[in-house]
Amino acid sequence: MKPLFGAVRALIVIAFSITASSARADGYLPQAGYAPPPPVFFGWTGFYIGGHIGGGWADVNWANVDFTGERATFNAPGFFGGAQFGYNHQFDKILLGVEATYSGTTLNDGVVSLVDPNVTYNNNINDVFTLTGRLGVALDRWLMYAKAGWASAQVVVSGQDAGSTAFSFTDRRNGWTIGGGLEYRAWRNISLGVEYGFLDLGSKTYSNTTVPVTVTNDAVQVQTVTARLNFHFYRDEYALPPK
Repeated sequence: MKPLFGAVRALIVIAFSITASSARADGYLPQAGYAPPPPVFFGWTGFYIGGHIGGGWADVNWANVDFTGERATFNAPGFFGGAQFGYNHQFDKILLGVEATYSGTTLNDGVVSLVDPNVTYNNNINDVFTLTGRLGVALDRWLMYAKAGWASAQVVVSGQDAGSTAFSFTDRRNGWTIGGGLEYRAWRNISLGVEYGFLDLGSKTYSNTTVPVTVTNDAVQVQTVTARLNFHFYRDEYALPPK
């Protein structure tokens, strides 16, 4: 009889375990006063830091360079990548933020003079800083935003003939930037995104007395498309939606 009672007891334990598991799966609360955890809310409020990588192209025009007395036009594609740091604050579905970025670039181009084929001109952009405000719409894991603000870049204007005569100007140029992007919270603290940016650094005239040359109205505009990854310092993924 003992083996029979043992078998019956084992069947009762197994049946109870299956019933309890089914009840939990169906949302049944077996204990009085038990409350489920609050639903996960993917808020965007907080600081973040990350990196971006992609490409860009610079449209550069010299109205005149009296080294040869002609216009010069540059179309400089290249690598564009760096880091960003910022803060977001979410009000219901509206997001306000501020972001600073630094990017290194290879946006360089050279052209041969149409007047004298022994003369070459170059326009390089070595790095870019931006400080922008952001306005966005947050829909749970998704964030769509626009940005605008200040931009600064190191620009190098240079030229050389077939001999030893050469000129070069290195300048930190200031301007403005606008853009926008789309971001997705792939994990609790990690978001992935893509962003477009447009920078206008205005125009500037450079002149040199050592090597008599004047570059008139060097106008610089830059466009970029980058992929972004951010790490967010969120307070709690279970926080209630902001009001």
